[in-house]
Formats: sequence, structure tokens, C-alpha cells
Amino acid sequence: MLEATTFGNGLHYAIVSGPDGMQFAAAGADEDEMIAGLVRYIKQRCGFTLWPRDANEVITLLDAGQTADAIDLYFDRVGDRWDSEYLELVSPESV
Repeated sequence: MLEATTFGNGLHYAIVSGPDGMQFAAAGADEDEMIAGLVRYIKQRCGFTLWPRDANEVITLLDAGQTADAIDLYFDRVGDRWDSEYLELVSPESV
């Protein structure tokens, strides 16, 4: 899915940054909990940050349970309409 780096306190983090700094962070005791927070962020933002066709495709993928593909598509396309965003995943297992 996506690369993860180590943070070291037992939590999984998703950190979204843009040109002006950190935009969002989600944390969870496991990867699924962290991804759920990231998905909520993407659902709230994609209608504003993506072109309508791209936003619809992201939502369609999420509705179909293709979460990893939806996340990849969102971060691949997010800079096409407005400012770019970058995702960093931090996991305690990737030591």
C-alpha cells in the first residue's frame, strides 16, 4: 500500500502536509483505526480539493471498499486543482 516510517510510541499515524505545513494528522492503536481517520479527512476534502471527476472516482473506490486505491488516487490527484498534499504514514512496526 503506502510506505511507513518509524515514530516509536506504539501508535500508527497518517500525517498530511501541504506547501504551508501540516494539514491533518490521524492516529490509531492499529493501522485500520488510523486509516479510518485518514478516510474521513479525504471524504470531507475531496469535493473541494479535487476536480469533480476525480472526487467522484475517489468516493466510488471508497464505497467499493478499495481504500488503498482511493487513498493513492486522492494523493496522486490532489495537486491538480489546488495545492498539493503529501502523505506520510508512521508505524511502530517499521523499525
